[in-house]
Parts: sequence; structure tokens; C-alpha cells
Amino acid sequence: MRYNEADILIVGAGPTGLLAANLLGQAGVSVLLIDKSKEPLNLPRAISLDDEGCRSIDMAGLGRSLDNIKRAGEGSRYLDESGQIVGEVGPGPVEYGWPKRNIFHQPQLEALLTAGLDRFKHVRIERGRDLTNFQQNSKEVIAQISGHEIRTKILIAADGARSKTRDLLGVDFPGEAYPQDWIVLDLHQDRDQEPISKFFCDPKRPWVSIPTTYGGRRYEFMLLPGETGQEMLQHHRLEGLLGDIRPLAPEDIMRAAVYTFEARVASNWGKGRVWLAGDAAHLTPPFAGQGMNAGLRDATNLAWKAALVVKSAGPALLQTYETERKEPARDMVQLAVAMGEVVMPVGKSSIYRDALMAGLKRFPGARDFVLGMKFKPAPQYKAGIFIGLDDATQPPASLIGRMLPNPKIDNKGKTVFLDTLLGNGFALIAQSATGRDWLRKLDEETWPIELQKVYLSDDAGLPDMSGYRPIRAHRDQIILLRPDRYVLGAFEPKEANNFLLHLKNLLFLSK
Repeated sequence: MRYNEADILIVGAGPTGLLAANLLGQAGVSVLLIDKSKEPLNLPRAISLDDEGCRSIDMAGLGRSLDNIKRAGEGSRYLDESGQIVGEVGPGPVEYGWPKRNIFHQPQLEALLTAGLDRFKHVRIERGRDLTNFQQNSKEVIAQISGHEIRTKILIAADGARSKTRDLLGVDFPGEAYPQDWIVLDLHQDRDQEPISKFFCDPKRPWVSIPTTYGGRRYEFMLLPGETGQEMLQHHRLEGLLGDIRPLAPEDIMRAAVYTFEARVASNWGKGRVWLAGDAAHLTPPFAGQGMNAGLRDATNLAWKAALVVKSAGPALLQTYETERKEPARDMVQLAVAMGEVVMPVGKSSIYRDALMAGLKRFPGARDFVLGMKFKPAPQYKAGIFIGLDDATQPPASLIGRMLPNPKIDNKGKTVFLDTLLGNGFALIAQSATGRDWLRKLDEETWPIELQKVYLSDDAGLPDMSGYRPIRAHRDQIILLRPDRYVLGAFEPKEANNFLLHLKNLLFLSK
């Protein structure tokens, strides 16, 4: 790749930008990733990684390395001001091949993703370089970076909450900041090693205790009216906040910072060949642990579309990124706001909270639904790059528009997760004898995309029947899976020609 050219320019080397660069490198397109910081920030920030985020990192070929730096969380506990448990949920079932909640150290994750780029000669990362301006036309983006001009086909801006790219696009960032700031304390060592997040729902001062992977713990305390960050970050004030929880030596503090929690979603996420991702597109309070995870979902959705535009598709395909991701991102922001209001009341009577918790004790299903975040929006899209999304002839439990489950299956006598058979791009999955026979005879040259063929037995060996059952809704059809593990469509072999024509139009591939 020439120094002043790259198929795709990514601005921002946080988790969102790094994951996008790995996925694009794996897709075979050239990438330049820049970051204005000369060195990575070696401090903890995000510490919760969900199952979808783990699956995305695994899609980039880094799942085994990820397993070495994370540990599964075992659930959440909610306590009142007297320390009595008023709600508790466990880790939940595994649906997508990974635990629902995982604990990690962000510097380690960023180091893992950065090292992953070394696999690709066509991907380079340059630090200490900043985007100052850009222009775009129908064919390319011309970006000004620290006095140099870079020509690229697509610009992905993962440059954070104060995104310069968003400002250059003239995009509004509506929403609001929480009226109270929070102190976040990351401590090197802690006597509490229980891998459970604890929410202390004290109306006088809500606080949170969260496990980490390095033998320490994170504590978050809400600042009260009249308190300032400068004052409360003094050591004697931090000691007072921790009170009877634990002693605090200066050397125990890895980081002490004041955070303003914000809830914002960009009015639009891009234009033409320039698109926002991660915190540049949306900001969420931390109560649901979805801030960074939402950015990873952005990267996973946008990367395969950007790669396809570089190779063959029209740039209009990029607009479907906003079509698909904006509403789920907004839902996540609203979820976090609701979680904060329910479990972290400030200066309010605890009567409502206690009544809610008491009612949930009587109905375990409802308790898990609320406290276990089972009302977290399911990984599915209501519009976008799909065929048959609203087709009444599809099975009642159709997976079209949904993320494909990742159950354990039997593969030649070995139990593996389904993902190990799916490859890095599009995949066609056949389950019935008729479907498998059609797939074996398929002329891949007639399809405009690279395909992985996946042959499943009628019962896939059934080592995980409950996990595999949703896929059986399409047992008499061929499933077309997108690179991000969402089901694009499903069709019977006799419908293949019509499906293929529709697909070409959908992906803006028809000339």
C-alpha cells in the first residue's frame, strides 16, 4: 500500500477502531489506522465485555487470546443502604458461545487487538497523527492528517465522544448529561475477590463495586450536590468514601477520576463515504455496561459493508449501517438510563425501590428480566440488509434479521461451536438432505460474494439441543449468513434464482 493511500482510513485506535481494523485486515483490504495519542492509554476504562463483543473479537480470529485476558462474571447483586440483598441474578445461559458478562482490563484488550494487526501486511497503525480536515466526492475521501494528505475510499471515525470528524460533518449530538458526576476508583488490590458486580442502592449516596481481572476492584461513587471533583479526589476524601469498606493506601490507587455520565445519540451517523462509530456516534451511562460493547457492535456491522464497498458494492450500502445500528444503540442508551433510575435513586425515598424489589422476589422470572438485563434488546435488526424480514411465509420463529445462535455441534466426532465452521465472510448453511445436496452442486461463480459452505446433519449431533433448536426453524431451507453472524435470509433450493437476484440488488452489486 502506498504511504498516502489506503482502502480505508480509521480515525481512533480505541477498541472500536482496533476491532474494525482487524476485521477489515482479515477481509483483505488495506487499512490505515491513526490515533492522536502517541502511546496507548495504560489505564482501565471499560471493564465489562458482553457475549456479543466476545463473539466479534472471536470473528476477528482473536478468541483464543481473548480467553487468556478475561474471566466470566457470575452475575449482579443489588443491596439496600443497610447492606441487605434486595435482588440477585446469576450469569445467565450461554447463547452465542460466550458468557453473557465478562470482566477484562482495557489496556490488555487494546494490546491484544493491536498485536492482531501484525498479522496483516496491508494494515498499518500510526500514532501521534490527527485528522484536521477532509473532503469527499462520489469516489473517495481526501483527508488531511497532521500536514499530510491521505486518499481513501472510506473513512471510519471512531474518534470518541469529542469527535473532530463529527464536528467536520456538522452532525448534532443531542442528549443530556447526568446532573451528578461520579468518582471512579480503580484499585490495584482488594480483599473482595467475588466475581459479582454489586449495586448499593442507597438514596443518600449510590455506589457500585465491580470485580476486575488484576486482583483489584473498581468502586464508583456518585458525587452529591455541593461536592466538587477537585475536592473529592483528595486522599482523605477518598478514604471517607470507602469508609468501612476497606483501608486505602496511596499505592493501591491505579486511577482516580471524575466522570460525567452522558446519554447522547448522533442525529445522523455519517454521509457518503464518512461514518461515525463508537462514542463518536453514541454515549451511554455505564449502568448497563454497554458503552464499549455498543461500539464493538458498530465495528462488526460496518466493517463487512466497508470491505464489500471497497471490492464490489456501491457506497449506498454504507447507509444501511445507520439504518441497522442507530435504533439498537438508542435502545441501549435508554436501557442504561432506566437501570440508573431504578437501582440508583438519588435523594429519593427508597419506598418505591423496596416495593419493586419485594415484588420481584415473588416472581423470579420477572426478577431476572429486570435485574438480569433480559430486557436488554435482543441482537436483531428491524430493517436493513435482509431478505424476507417481514415475509409471512417464513417460519413463525424465523431467524432472519437476528443473530444466529452459536451452539455446540458435532463435527466429525468432535464437539465444537458452530462458529468454527462459518469462516470469516458470508456462509450458506444447509441442514436437510435436499439442502445439502443442492449446496454441494452449487456453482459459486454465479454468486457475487465469497461463500463458505456449511453442511449440518439433520440434528447437528445434538450436543446442545436447546441452543440448536432455533436454527431448526429453517431446517428445510438454506440459510444465508452475513459476516457479522446475522441471518440475511433463508430460501428453499427451488427459490435460489429469485433469491440471488434479490441479493444482488440488495447489496448494490447489480451493474
